[in-house]
Amino acid sequence: MKIIDFDIVFLSYDEPNADIHYAVRCNKVPWAQRVHGVKGSDAAHKAAAERSETDWLVTVDADNIVYPSFFDLDIDFKDPKVQVYSWCGRNKINGLRYGNGGLKLWHKDFILNMKTHEESDSERAQVDFCWEDGYCAFTKTFSDSVINGSAFQAWRAGFREGVKMTLFDGCKVPAQEITKHIWWHNIHRLKMWSTVGSHVDYGIYAILGARQGTYMTNCTDWDYVQVRDFDYLADLYEEIVPKSDNGVISLAKELGDKIQMDLGLSWPWLEAEQSKYTLELYDESIALGQTYYNV
Repeated sequence: MKIIDFDIVFLSYDEPNADIHYAVRCNKVPWAQRVHGVKGSDAAHKAAAERSETDWLVTVDADNIVYPSFFDLDIDFKDPKVQVYSWCGRNKINGLRYGNGGLKLWHKDFILNMKTHEESDSERAQVDFCWEDGYCAFTKTFSDSVINGSAFQAWRAGFREGVKMTLFDGCKVPAQEITKHIWWHNIHRLKMWSTVGSHVDYGIYAILGARQGTYMTNCTDWDYVQVRDFDYLADLYEEIVPKSDNGVISLAKELGDKIQMDLGLSWPWLEAEQSKYTLELYDESIALGQTYYNV
């Protein structure tokens, strides 16, 4: 079957770029539907499934800009065990390409029967979907994840990944054993979140968020499960994030030293030119002269 044969549901909560992204999506895919303002990731996805009239549905996060080539995809359902197909999103701040912010094709019944995030009855499913049985990730990239529409949006994205990238199958491990238990690729992704981005709008907030999420999860008694609650994160942002850019940079540098001392992870501070240079080396699409899709 083709992607265009399925219902497409746009998921938004409070993202500052949600309305314009949805307008662009409707212009290209007029049948796209929207679920907005539903609290809780599990509840929001169930609302999307209930809205869908097809057995499979595509979810598009509000911060996503979808490549036109995605709608040309053919899906061959060979493995009945696969209930979720996930493609990479390209992060606008740090160039990372993985499931975070990417597009997903779900079996409707899988969503309606799953228990994740706020409905989780197991430790591994408390903060993400990706450790669920039936989840299949692909390496191709079909969207841009534009998470820097505001300082808070960028910080929240970084903070959430700072928490999740140090978990093993969704569970916390001893602080000194992170590099032993955590997949090297996730450590690499955490390094990019924690160092690259000072050259783009609000990128320093994503960097600070990643460092704060890592530190609070692994070096304090903070309950990392709260990372799934967006309203809680809004209050936490007001409490722990400095009000000036200089304050953000100063705190990020301080946390870099603490993380190196307590966890053995070395996160240097990259100035804007260093950050831009690192991204250009890392992101092959930039070297090829490709740019992010504009809205």
